Amino acid sequence: MAICYAQYSHLPSLTITPLNQLAMHIKIQCRRQSSSLESSGLNMITFPISLAICLGTIFGPRIVKPNGDLPPWLLNQTIQSQIAAIFRGIDRIDVVLGDLDADQSYPPILDWLIHRSEPRAILQDKAIRIYQSVVPGSKDAGCKGGRPLLSGIVDTEDANEEELGLIDRDYADESRFIGWDRTFESFARVWDQNRNFGYLVFTSWSDFQLSMICLLDPYATYLFVLSDWGSLDLQELTVFSKSTWIGQGVFRMFYLLGEVIYTFDPFMAVGSNRQYGVLKELKDSTDVPRVPQCDFGGFPLRIDRFRTTFSHTLVDKKGKVIDYIGADAEASRVVTRALNVTPNFLPPDKDQFGFKLPNGSFNGVLGRLSRRESDIVFVGYFIKDYFTRDTEFTTGIYTDELCCLVRKASRIPEYLLPITIFPADLWGLLFLMGIVCATTWIIIRAGIRVKAVQTQRSQLPDLFNLSKSIREAPLYRKLLQVVIDTYILLVSAPFRRFTRSGIERLMLFGLMLVSLIFVSMFQSSLSSVFLHPMFYKDIDSLQRLDESGTKIPVKYKGFMDDVFPANYSPMMDSLRNKMIYEPDQDEPAMLDRVAQESPKVAFVTRKSLVPLDDAIYIAKKKVIVVPECPRLYNLAYVVPRHSVLLEAINMIILRLLNGGLINHWINVMTFNATLRDLALYRSVGDEKFKVLTMTDLQFPFYLWAIGLTLSSVIFVFERLHYRMIIPNRVERF
Repeated sequence: MAICYAQYSHLPSLTITPLNQLAMHIKIQCRRQSSSLESSGLNMITFPISLAICLGTIFGPRIVKPNGDLPPWLLNQTIQSQIAAIFRGIDRIDVVLGDLDADQSYPPILDWLIHRSEPRAILQDKAIRIYQSVVPGSKDAGCKGGRPLLSGIVDTEDANEEELGLIDRDYADESRFIGWDRTFESFARVWDQNRNFGYLVFTSWSDFQLSMICLLDPYATYLFVLSDWGSLDLQELTVFSKSTWIGQGVFRMFYLLGEVIYTFDPFMAVGSNRQYGVLKELKDSTDVPRVPQCDFGGFPLRIDRFRTTFSHTLVDKKGKVIDYIGADAEASRVVTRALNVTPNFLPPDKDQFGFKLPNGSFNGVLGRLSRRESDIVFVGYFIKDYFTRDTEFTTGIYTDELCCLVRKASRIPEYLLPITIFPADLWGLLFLMGIVCATTWIIIRAGIRVKAVQTQRSQLPDLFNLSKSIREAPLYRKLLQVVIDTYILLVSAPFRRFTRSGIERLMLFGLMLVSLIFVSMFQSSLSSVFLHPMFYKDIDSLQRLDESGTKIPVKYKGFMDDVFPANYSPMMDSLRNKMIYEPDQDEPAMLDRVAQESPKVAFVTRKSLVPLDDAIYIAKKKVIVVPECPRLYNLAYVVPRHSVLLEAINMIILRLLNGGLINHWINVMTFNATLRDLALYRSVGDEKFKVLTMTDLQFPFYLWAIGLTLSSVIFVFERLHYRMIIPNRVERF
């Protein structure tokens, strides 16, 4: 196998001489050729770094006979014009000389195809790459599977020099040489560099079926010059072309049989039943088939769809699905009408989105698209890596987030409502305030006592308005009474013995203002907590979700890798480890499980799905959405790899986006979901307002009963104390 890539521009007749020397000899020949052309004043052969590739074949200047050893089709003006029309607009072409004699046949053919000036060469002014054979080495090393090999080959743009086997680093500005290992994979990799352009292949029908079928790409244009065309049945060619179109999406294939060019047009219909796909003979240059831009003439389009966020099912009385409604369903209808295609809706796959299986294949819709059993799926897919090169996305449709739904925190019992009016830190601050104010009061009294003269100290109990028992009590009892009086004033309780000291009155006046504010807030909030239910603190962050130890079952396997990014933070890794794959769970059952069974279960869903299917759970305060959503995605529809229909589909989708129709259909879905559950929303709204009853006033009666009980016990204790202990003391004296 030997190939060379060069730019031709009005050069003299050249012939190809096989080179079986080392890479150093290749460099010398390239230098000599450049020198000879420069000395003659002609344009030299250029080897752009991104294009020039030599694999063991080098051109040496040699004059050939004008019409020596030329096939008849090359002298046919009609065929030449048709070939020019086939490759019109294509700047890079691979020429594969697989079924020609290396010494006699291809020098004049290349002269007429590439660089002849009069008449003008068909492929003149195009970047040409020459292959000497179709498949390197043994034919058994060629294609053996029905799946295109290039879909599994690493793109050359992503491969480094070592992977490509580059050995010429001294002349990188002139040429690039690839170390050829003569394997089919290496052949396919070099071939894949030109996958979006044109190919002219001289081959036999058997060699083509053995190896070239693996290298067909829907974006490229192929002209096959078949040497054994005399024994080839056109029906066989039709069956093959149709299967290639259906299985690989390739349709720009042209077959040169003698002096006639045939091609397969998948968008042409024949017969009364309009069977699409016809092998036709090119009459002139205008017969070259192209992908329609707006009108596909009723071409059947295989469409996948299933129930998802923006595609809901419409069922009849028997529960049978008769249609789909929603933003995605409306988009599919508009696209099919705008392109004038006949929608062929496939039965929904039980695996829906699909994922990669252990054997490397895919199930669900991804599997259908990979095998080209479907042309498009009108269901929004997250734009991310699905570990397959056999599919690609349309233009982005909308954005969405992945969020977690958790159980709403339980309601606070009514007997604890007065305590929960203020948060714990505020209650602690109020208690600390009483200590600070009592300490300040004690310091003020100590200062007054120090400043008072000896004759005035006997009058201090009257100044402080102390009771007789407190005057005779020890010091700790007097200090304790100051603390008690402080808290009595702080809660606005009745205070009987107010101080006569002006300094103390100023301090207590400020304390009473604070007490007034505190008690007013408490009383105003007391009725509110009885009218509106109060709940414990919810799981309002991913950190609290992780700390709660909640398990996270998911329905789709793709969520296992997407929701919480790996190696992002210890918290994300911990949440990722809590995920459990449960494909058999449906969404209503999962929501019921979250809302009723256990507070230790969370549910992953798309944020846009909440107002459509889960809003009633939110309204009833059964579940809540964790405000922190770990993932934000763009979504798009999916088509097979290198689908020739993608450009036309994107054109319609962009018009829908520019007109705001996608967002309009989403808003209509949300509005319809609200109307559907309107009665439930009203009942939930009625539950927000509560009429106070005696049951709601249990707590004050509980406090009253507790107060009566304690006062009765104290009363009995005091009676015993004064009747038994004090008389004994009197008798003793």
